[in-house]
Amino acid sequence: MNSTRTSPRRHRIAIGLLTLAWAAGCGSSEESVPPTWSGPAPKPAVTITIEHQNYTGTPPITPGATLTVVNHDSFKHSITSKRPGLFDREIGPGQTITFTAPDEVGSHPFYCRYHANMEGALSVRKSISP
Repeated sequence: MNSTRTSPRRHRIAIGLLTLAWAAGCGSSEESVPPTWSGPAPKPAVTITIEHQNYTGTPPITPGATLTVVNHDSFKHSITSKRPGLFDREIGPGQTITFTAPDEVGSHPFYCRYHANMEGALSVRKSISP
């Protein structure tokens, strides 16, 4: 008898081989491919403005970038990392402060200790050379 049906055993073997081929393609290699980012290139220095109890949007920054924070409100604010100890600075009304961004690549959420609705994030990433 000649049947056109595939036996369950052959079907399992074919799936197993396809799975192995897929897994082999997902393995690590010795070549390191740098991550690609969409959007603007990270900047080595940025100014964050506080106005009407809001932080301006922050563009991506390089590790150790210079951050300048300008408070245009008439009351005190802070820029405090949600990760304890990473950064915590106070900015009085009408004041400007400068400090160094974290060296660690990644997203670093922050908030104002005095105003729960104020939140933002630093996106620290390395420059990718063309």
